[in-house]
Amino acid sequence: MKEILIINLGRYGDLIQTTPLLRVLKETYPSARVTLVAQKRFGAILPLISRYDRCILLDQDGLTRTLATSEGIPAAYGALEQFLGSMEGVRYDLVLNLTSSDFSAHLVALMDAAVVAGKTSDRDGRTLAMGEWGLYLYSFLRGDSRRYNRINLTDIFCNMAGLVPHGRPVELHETEEGRRSASTLLNRVGKIDLPLVALQLGASDPGRCWPAASFARLSDLLQETAGVRTVLLGSPGERTLADQARALMKHDPVDAVGSTDIQGLFSTLRRCTLLVSNDTGTLHFAAAGGIPTVMLAVGPASFFCTGPSSAGNLALRPPLPCFPCRYDLPCGNPVCRDSITVESVYNACRLLLGTPLPEGDGYGIGLYRSDFAPDGYLQWQPLCHGNHDGEKLTRRYARLWKKVLGSGFKVQGSRFEVRGSEFKVQGSRFSHGDAPEPLFPELLRLTTEGRRVTQEIMTAAKLTPLPLSRISALGEEEAGLESDIRCLAVTNPDLSPLVDFMTILKENIAATDLHAIAATTHDIYARISHLVALL
Repeated sequence: MKEILIINLGRYGDLIQTTPLLRVLKETYPSARVTLVAQKRFGAILPLISRYDRCILLDQDGLTRTLATSEGIPAAYGALEQFLGSMEGVRYDLVLNLTSSDFSAHLVALMDAAVVAGKTSDRDGRTLAMGEWGLYLYSFLRGDSRRYNRINLTDIFCNMAGLVPHGRPVELHETEEGRRSASTLLNRVGKIDLPLVALQLGASDPGRCWPAASFARLSDLLQETAGVRTVLLGSPGERTLADQARALMKHDPVDAVGSTDIQGLFSTLRRCTLLVSNDTGTLHFAAAGGIPTVMLAVGPASFFCTGPSSAGNLALRPPLPCFPCRYDLPCGNPVCRDSITVESVYNACRLLLGTPLPEGDGYGIGLYRSDFAPDGYLQWQPLCHGNHDGEKLTRRYARLWKKVLGSGFKVQGSRFEVRGSEFKVQGSRFSHGDAPEPLFPELLRLTTEGRRVTQEIMTAAKLTPLPLSRISALGEEEAGLESDIRCLAVTNPDLSPLVDFMTILKENIAATDLHAIAATTHDIYARISHLVALL
């Protein structure tokens, strides 16, 4: 492995979540050159990140603006051609696309790569997900599947590169400029003899925000009873939110909203004892600085997927069956915002500040603590209200994906082998032997029927002349089975991880002739049957 390209066009938090991957890549391939592609407007974080050899900044916002001008497509094409020129005509041994956008997929398609993991596109512009962990990532981002995911994004990134998570947190490196910025900020306030507790009021998505009034009450409680001084953090765009909270506070906090650059934000956090935050990039700055966090998981926020990747954090989740929200369904009644009470967040803060849990259940909602499991993966252990319906199932799903995704796996003599976005099954016979009754027998029945129908299509496709009416009837039967499987997942969301995985596998079929399409579809049904049996 000599040349590795990582494309991450996300925000600051996304780039921080890439750091475990960068570390493991450098440890595994010390002589490889690692190139990182990031968005120009988030390049301010790069002085804090190490373990890459060069970074190429893409002005994606500029490209978008150019497309809206009179020059339009020709000018944007010229800018993109200039960006590709910075790649120096390198053939990459591995390209990892960690961004879920179609734009990044088309960008990857322009690269000269031996192996691609993540999204790319074919000659017709159709988006494909490459590699088994890439397939898994983009399957759980749709629909209800995300509620069942228990594998953190940092660990998925490592697996996409074919590497095992090492059980270490995200990392950033403090700069001298950041230290000066933090010192200037705190010196302006005056001497502070109390521990600092940071409060992050905003987020990129308003649907992920705990109410400003709740933050105000929490700040007062902490300053009145916990012997701390609170610090408000946020970008200049969150000034209005901070003013709303301050207007409701009895005790003034240190107001740092809009007063720190990225390096100064990290250094300011490192001088704090604790952070309370919505699901936003500040969480990941704190994790990289070793600062424990109380994460408020509201709206579409899922700490299992994108929570701070370090040990010793707490996360609170509302006791609602709709948590977390689906990305594709806006919520008109975000009751989860008020389900996390000020008292429950206050108790979580006191726990991290060294005060024991109150007698009984002082939370009333789900409370989880992060740590690294023996297998190196980040995990969230329930401290109270953790035995809600489905918790055992989600853990079974996590064990299943860790077991079966990767270079291949064996089930009763059948081996699935990854070949880009496709896989092949060697050996057509399998038996579940004395396996226990499957959790989802109806899904197993439908996928078994799918194998039968696609096998008949394969047989018919070899006949001369083609029995078109027979093939058409079989095609309609297979489409009906697929529809029945989708409907089954709607009535029983517990099936959604398997059904969404099946769906993205079918969307990634690259074959063009009838027999090859039927053969690949047959293998997909066989694979889902095995997954049902293993679960």
